[in-house]
Order: sequence, then C-alpha cells, then structure tokens
Amino acid sequence: MNQQGPTQEEVSQFLKDHGLCVFATGRKDGSPQQSYIGYQYDGKQFLLGGQAASFKMKNLRRNPGCSLVVADGRGYVLVYGQAQLVEDEAEMAKLQERFGPRAAPPRPATPPGAAPPPLPRPMGRRVNILMTPTKIIANRMRG
Repeated sequence: MNQQGPTQEEVSQFLKDHGLCVFATGRKDGSPQQSYIGYQYDGKQFLLGGQAASFKMKNLRRNPGCSLVVADGRGYVLVYGQAQLVEDEAEMAKLQERFGPRAAPPRPATPPGAAPPPLPRPMGRRVNILMTPTKIIANRMRG
C-alpha cells in the first residue's frame, strides 16, 4: 500500500473541485475568528469575499495572516497564507475575470406545501480577499 501523501496535482484538483471552506482570521485578543464561506481557486491563489464591515475584514486589516480548511470526508487540505484585501471595484472586476464566474452552491428545493426560504439579507459593501498560500497540508485525499 502506498503511504505517500497526495501529489501537488491531486491537492490542486481537490481544491478546485470544492467551493466551501472554513476560513480563519485572528481576533484582536489572538483567538480565531472562523467563517464558513465560499472560495475560488486558480491553482495559485484563493479568491474569497465578504462585507467590508465584517469582523473577518477588520481582523485582516489588522493582521493579514489567515488559514482555511477544505474537508469532504475523504480527507482535507489545510492552507496557511497571507491575505490582501481588494476594495477597488475595477480591481475586483479583474479578479472575477481571472477566476471566472462564481458558482453558487445548489439550493435545496422547497417541499410542496412548505414556506419558501427567507430572502437573503441585504449585503453591505463587498470586499474581495486574495489569499496567497504560504503552507499547504493535505491528508488522506485518495478514495
């Protein structure tokens, strides 16, 4: 049985095949602030987003160090990195062009007779997070 870890190509494909992660930043007191959010990965960097006034953005303005984990039951990939906040609309458009359209996670159908899900809450000003990995740890990704 091969005990080697996953190849770089397997890790990259795993990250591209998924789209949700637990993203962590550091609070002022040093404790972690975690968010379950969507991401896009181009093989080199991650594109994430959020509201400008969120705790996540406040934390990243103070300390750009961050991490994310993607897990699916077969294994996981843990990524440590540095975040750059992109707030300029033109730069955000360039990033969206580079990473491609964002795929929304599928929403479950409303069962017959059930009330439809509530409308999404209004969003504040959006900011992109461009995360550059500094360390990637992958475990048990082979089926």
